[in-house]
Amino acid sequence: MQFVARLLAQTLTPAIATPTLIALVFASVLGVMVVNRLEQARDESIRSAFALETGEITLRIEERLRTYRQVLKGAHALFQASEAVSRDEWRRYVTALNLQVEYPGIQGVGFAVHIPADHLARHERTVRAEGFPDYRVSPPGPRSEYSAIVYLEPFDWRNQRAFGYDMLSEPVRRQAMTQALHSGLPTLSGKVRLVQETTIDPQAGVLLYLPLFRRGADLGSPARREQALLGWVYGPFRMNDLVAGALSEAGPRIRLRIHDGHDTTPGTLLFDSHPDWDDNPDHSDRRLLELDGRIWTLVFDDTPRRGAGQTAHGLETGAVVLICGLLVLLTAAAAAARSRARALDRASTSLRNSEARYSTLVNLSRDGIAALDAQLNFSFINPRLVRLLGYPEESLIGTPFSRLWPPGEAAVSKHLLTRLQRGEPSSYEQDLLTADGRTLTAIVTDAPHLDKDGSLQGVILSITDISERKASEERIRYLATHDSLTGLSNRASFLEQMNASLLMARRQHSRFALLYLDLDHFKEINDNLGHAAGDALLMETAQRLRHCLRASDLLARQGGDEFMALLHDMVGMNEALAVAEKIRRAVGAPILLEGREARVSVSIGIALYPDHGTDLDSLSRHADAAMYRDKSNRRNGASAAVIRRTGQ
Repeated sequence: MQFVARLLAQTLTPAIATPTLIALVFASVLGVMVVNRLEQARDESIRSAFALETGEITLRIEERLRTYRQVLKGAHALFQASEAVSRDEWRRYVTALNLQVEYPGIQGVGFAVHIPADHLARHERTVRAEGFPDYRVSPPGPRSEYSAIVYLEPFDWRNQRAFGYDMLSEPVRRQAMTQALHSGLPTLSGKVRLVQETTIDPQAGVLLYLPLFRRGADLGSPARREQALLGWVYGPFRMNDLVAGALSEAGPRIRLRIHDGHDTTPGTLLFDSHPDWDDNPDHSDRRLLELDGRIWTLVFDDTPRRGAGQTAHGLETGAVVLICGLLVLLTAAAAAARSRARALDRASTSLRNSEARYSTLVNLSRDGIAALDAQLNFSFINPRLVRLLGYPEESLIGTPFSRLWPPGEAAVSKHLLTRLQRGEPSSYEQDLLTADGRTLTAIVTDAPHLDKDGSLQGVILSITDISERKASEERIRYLATHDSLTGLSNRASFLEQMNASLLMARRQHSRFALLYLDLDHFKEINDNLGHAAGDALLMETAQRLRHCLRASDLLARQGGDEFMALLHDMVGMNEALAVAEKIRRAVGAPILLEGREARVSVSIGIALYPDHGTDLDSLSRHADAAMYRDKSNRRNGASAAVIRRTGQ
């Protein structure tokens, strides 16, 4: 601007120079105002983007811990669904979860048993007898009560360091375990150093506890929960491993520090993504995250971007100065023409860059992206969606979106078109058919585009594949309702189905029979031939029992060598005894185990509805009593429940 002023002063007459200098002063003031406004807008844009990104990171951390809470609830359900969970069953369950792939950051899934002080010696003898001769609860020393980590999978070298550790002996862990016991809810601990930590890559840790109570116990008060306590299902987390994935691509640009509680002193620091940064960021944000009875303070710092910021600011300032100079030199037609040409060139370059950025973003997106016309026919498909669906791009262009839907959803398609014509965006779960005949479950997000008259011009679709996540949820639900060894329903699922059968029998005035079955001499086979042979015997027995029952009957494994069966539409006890005899012969047939022929028999107790009871509890008691009466009398037979009448 000073150069222009000197040039004008040297070349213009005073009559022309005065208004020109006034115009120069006006242009200078205007330029300063515009530059300041551009700087404010740039700063506001950076702050908005920073706040949005920190909110997404906070949500991802919260969602990750919520997912891990469901893992513990699934493990809790495994205990509730079985009479006793063996070490091998626990290992198979955790292995099926595929923690490293599906749930990165969790160190393992464990169970810590609660031990009264007078039971400590017996507990140590029991675990040593399971093949751990050097086992002992640590740290040693007399205490009023103990806990001991007895199950922790994967049982690798790091987790083996925690085997037998008494978490009640450490104050921070004890506080969280006690809070979980009193509330009956999942509880997150404060900052700890995990027993699994070594001197290599040490990290802060936290633990998530879920109390396990004796099945059927009254949990109406803290005192009753203490009496019914069996232990805690828990998960240890190394903070760096837990949080690193949630940062994703924001990691290089944002520093995240997580503190335990409201205090942000070094002693409460759980995680620092960039400990080598200085403490003078361009922007900061602080968020409180409440997780299972614990408060985390998340402190976000923006990466200093002084190099890029100075360049952008210099370009913007230069553009403003140029425009102001052009205002002063408007009398020069050539300069005005050159100014318009340069402005057009800048606009074209910006448009090409914007189109290139948009194309790169769409083509490299991890989600499927498509564009539909006003009739909901495909007009564009990105490469990711082509790979998801397996159709060639040219075979989908011009075809309706509803072509990918399962048969019978024409009404849904009509509803979708009506909603989009009203300009209402939505996000919903939808099954899509792929080229190879598979069904892909996806989250579909649509955004309609209307013209100025309100008519639908097109729709942008974002399609996210969630098939693997749905499959994982189905696996967890299956493990919670089925016996992992035999594939039969577990006790909890059986009783739920039996309750439905009881209601049906009451309405239809029909009969059904409840059978309790217990294998005779199973323990001898398990002890002599080993657990693998015992498992093979149980699986073969389950298969034989299936063949003895109708498709409408129910069969479940109660636990150990005990089974339960529900026979619908029984005329009387003789028909139930006939089925029991068929079962006795089938189970008694020889079976080849470990190269040797083995035989077992079965004791069966039978209770008939409504003869021996009209509710689940009475029928179960009568069937159980009849089974033990048969076992104590002769074994390898069936006994009907006895109706005892009083007052006659």
